Amino acid sequence: MTKIRISIGIIVILFLATLVMTGSVYNQLPARVPMHWNIKGEIDGYGPRATVWIMPAIDLAMVALFIGLAWWITKVENERLAILWMGVSVMIFFVALQGLILSASLGNQVDMTRWMGAAMSLMFGGMGRSMRDIPRNGLAGIRTPWTMASDEAWRICHHRASKIMVAGGIAGFLVSIILSGFAGILISVGSMLYTLVDSYIATRPHRMKESS
Repeated sequence: MTKIRISIGIIVILFLATLVMTGSVYNQLPARVPMHWNIKGEIDGYGPRATVWIMPAIDLAMVALFIGLAWWITKVENERLAILWMGVSVMIFFVALQGLILSASLGNQVDMTRWMGAAMSLMFGGMGRSMRDIPRNGLAGIRTPWTMASDEAWRICHHRASKIMVAGGIAGFLVSIILSGFAGILISVGSMLYTLVDSYIATRPHRMKESS
């Protein structure tokens, strides 16, 4: 229970960090702030200053979502912990994204594509680390007919998916920092999408056994 409290505390602290970060610079922001970047990292959309509060609102929804999921899906402590640590990974990404938006709004030169790629890759890698401990459910994880067929099929799929997403997240982070943020995003997102294909491949022997 102590680890669960710590993970919930980290999620709440990350939400509060977004609030404090936004509130501390709000009066320094211009009337219109950048809100969207193209794949080249160029600003191509602006909004009124108040739009910087959208991210804290999203963060609050994420706090409720992941804590709610942890208690709705399972009563097992390590499984709840896995879902909460997925929430931590997502919250870190949103805090980083808000920091980038605020920095750009204050007139700083921000390589949004590079840092978005790095942050997104770390998020997917962190989520992957938790995938192996998520129980079979209808709300979170890789939910396909073949993974939902049995607890064993779910376990096989998510243990493999965990390794793929962690590897993809690390590779995406390094590529984002060293070469290209867009390429890093493709690698990390691609690794997540590949888990769907891999789940079908990995559970094939199990499906054949069940049908025989």
